[in-house]
Amino acid sequence: MTGQAVVDSRGQVMTEDVLKQARVLILDDDVATLCLLKAVLQRFGFTNVRVLDHPRGFGASFKEFQPDVVITDLVMPEMDGIAVIDFIRGELPPGAWLPVLVCTANDSAQSRRRALAAGATDILVKPLDPSELLMRIRHVVRTRYLHNTLSEQNVALEEIVTARTGELEKALAELKDSQRTVLQQERFRAFGEMASGIVHDFNKALMTVTGYSELLLEHPAALDDRDQVKDYLGAINTAGHDASHIVSRLRDFYRPREEGEIFGPVDVNKVIEQVVKLTQPKWRTLAQNLGKNIDVATELEKSPPILGNETDLREVITNLIFNAVDAMPKGGKITLRTRADKRHVQLEVADSGTGMTAEVKQRCLEPFFTTKGDGGTGLGLSMVFGVIKRHEGNLSIDSAPGKGTTIVIRLPVCDDVTAAMPEVERRPSRRLNVLVVDDELPCRVVLSRYLTSDGHEVVTVGNGAEAVRSFQQQKFDVVVTDQGMSGMNGVQLARFIRQVRPRQPIILATGFSFDDGQVPPGINKVIRKPISPERLRAALAEVIAA
Repeated sequence: MTGQAVVDSRGQVMTEDVLKQARVLILDDDVATLCLLKAVLQRFGFTNVRVLDHPRGFGASFKEFQPDVVITDLVMPEMDGIAVIDFIRGELPPGAWLPVLVCTANDSAQSRRRALAAGATDILVKPLDPSELLMRIRHVVRTRYLHNTLSEQNVALEEIVTARTGELEKALAELKDSQRTVLQQERFRAFGEMASGIVHDFNKALMTVTGYSELLLEHPAALDDRDQVKDYLGAINTAGHDASHIVSRLRDFYRPREEGEIFGPVDVNKVIEQVVKLTQPKWRTLAQNLGKNIDVATELEKSPPILGNETDLREVITNLIFNAVDAMPKGGKITLRTRADKRHVQLEVADSGTGMTAEVKQRCLEPFFTTKGDGGTGLGLSMVFGVIKRHEGNLSIDSAPGKGTTIVIRLPVCDDVTAAMPEVERRPSRRLNVLVVDDELPCRVVLSRYLTSDGHEVVTVGNGAEAVRSFQQQKFDVVVTDQGMSGMNGVQLARFIRQVRPRQPIILATGFSFDDGQVPPGINKVIRKPISPERLRAALAEVIAA
């Protein structure tokens, strides 16, 4: 057996001496055969041999001795060799393998098939040849050692794989958390830059409101000049609408994405115009404070709507404008262009900035790659690229050092153009009896004046409890309720009204960030404050028609 050594999972070499330490259990009711087998094995150096002359004690001896190989006679009283094999297979754990050699004087094909079908490893025919017996035992013991080694290695490998998989899953979860955190920081950074400038714009609007109103309060005689009063009120009204739009810019920029949000028709030119106004504090106000002038120009061709998410596209254009501003430390010009064919709308954002080297251009779309040092996260352009891919579009970059950068985006057009058409202004076709619920007196007064000036009957109350009493006392065509009220908010009031009158039209007027497609249960229509007469008329017409 020289040169045929086996190495187990612990690195131990399975030499001839190690193989001869195998535990051999022999079962045969013929005492002469038992003595012969034991003598032969001991003569060849096997030291762990146990013999049994009756099957009665085999089960207990098998469990206590834990043999490496079993040699059993085929024909025995009470328990034959087939029953012995069945017992052994029932005791072995899953995946384990134990060789069983069957000795028999019946060399018929039927006996062989019967033993092998039961699970015997090999057949030994009596009278036994000692050399053949030794070779068979050596072979099956070496095979058992190999099988055990392989099983141990498989268990160890599974443990390693499980541990590595757990480590990878943990690392992936940490990476996702890190990406979410950095992306959140990127958006807050942009949000903060805009907010600082928007505060400036908002204060300008408030200056108009407070200035003209204080002029009228300090000089009551000016109220006799109707034309002047009309001019003052017109300026105050315009400033109020401007202030509302300024606040909505912040909300539109940072509106959270909804799960399962469905793409719809988007007018790219409209989004560009919104973003130019939205980012004005960055490219004009803050830039001027830093002593540089940046001009933003638009060259927008009439284009069909594309299919997409307006909020995502607004954020894409915002990021591109911010990047262009950062690329022009001494000022310059940003140009936004659109052009279209039958299948795509092309958007270009070009700047006259420093441009990119070939290496930067090649890597600029990689997550976390930035040339801004601590001032950037490296997620702006990678976020842009990801959004464009989700919109089934493509993005290309034309840039060179000292020659500026042009980002070109192509997006597929939307087939369903009817969804993007503006709605015609509507108003109710008849006089209505309206219940107005708001805990702010100025809001109640304004809404009441809107409604009565259009000829409607109005009842106003200041909280949900008063609204319940009024609703129980008379019928209303429409209920207009505020959302944020103490005691019972607007949604809770709507839930109560639905229990009494399931088909009651209810409009929720709120300053909170409900989206048009995010109507709470029990509400027919959500309109955002501040409310204009036109929007209130349209909402009344919509819920009455429904």
